[in-house]
Amino acid sequence: MTSSEADAFAEFLERSRGLEGRRLTDSIPKEFFRPRVGRGLLGFAVSSALYVGAVVATAFVPHWSLLLPLWLVAGLGGWGLHCIAHDCGHGSFSRSRRLNVVIGSVALLPLLYPFHSWRHVHNMHHTHTNNIELDTDWRPLPVEVYERLSPFAKAVYAGIRTWAFWGGTIHYWLVSAFRPGFFPKVAARVEVQRSIAFTAPVGLLYLGGLWYFTGTSGLVIHFVMPFLFIHLWFSGTTLMHHSASDVPFLHSEHWTRNAARLLLTTDYVYPRLLLFLTHNISVHTAHHVAPAIPFYNLPQAQEALKRAHPGMVRERRLSAGSLWRILRDLHLHDERTGFYQDFEHRPVQPGR
Repeated sequence: MTSSEADAFAEFLERSRGLEGRRLTDSIPKEFFRPRVGRGLLGFAVSSALYVGAVVATAFVPHWSLLLPLWLVAGLGGWGLHCIAHDCGHGSFSRSRRLNVVIGSVALLPLLYPFHSWRHVHNMHHTHTNNIELDTDWRPLPVEVYERLSPFAKAVYAGIRTWAFWGGTIHYWLVSAFRPGFFPKVAARVEVQRSIAFTAPVGLLYLGGLWYFTGTSGLVIHFVMPFLFIHLWFSGTTLMHHSASDVPFLHSEHWTRNAARLLLTTDYVYPRLLLFLTHNISVHTAHHVAPAIPFYNLPQAQEALKRAHPGMVRERRLSAGSLWRILRDLHLHDERTGFYQDFEHRPVQPGR
């Protein structure tokens, strides 16, 4: 471990210890926890219109070169719908559990993701954020584990951490979406089965009809490519939230709940329109501290957190270079330091 790595880790542990015993949600006024269903439905309507409008427009383009921007917009609309389902999964869309399930199930149809499958996997991430042993989101492989993989498995992992990063969330979908047995608790498996019973027939009916009326090319243009572009937004956003050269993945002996909620998330400052269309998903620290806060109240909750815990909330301005540096350098977990190595086994200096 280099001196800079040791210093960065020691500083992190000191900040983590400073949070012990604090009730972080006390920093946030209670009115920010109150959902307004009308505001949530407006967000649902905006993202639905963006997704459906872009997909319908792909059927009328005068030239194939216009498909790419339409897929990008459809991906953004579908990602926005996921962000609405995200609130539904945390119970912050409304006080009605039934309404949360209905809206969440419909919102996740462009991803063909059964609502409860996604909800239970996502809650695992919230419970164990950046725990190297238990987190489900973008957990880097230790160097020793990676070296023992087959050549094919290495290629898949390397692709997902670099040029094919958009496949990261597709991998989670393949592993958990239609596999009730993936979940250890019986109650969770029953809920997942119910969600599959909705998503599977609706998805088959839609895809079958699309193929019947438009053929294989139509299926690709109107569903598969928008699906992939949603995952482009999905993977890029979630990867950036919890991957940084100076944010460690921790073993349980060093992991604490408060540090996971406040210190291990990076928020990116989005342009105003993008922030609106993604329903404040980039205001992510406040969400990890208090998942019950509706998306439209997150900016105010974040400001309250920053006042109560100065210097603790990590904010960066969004740039293409931010994602590029992650894909270029942050590949493997260094068990000695908690930080990253690249595929050449070179330690990535914290803060680089």
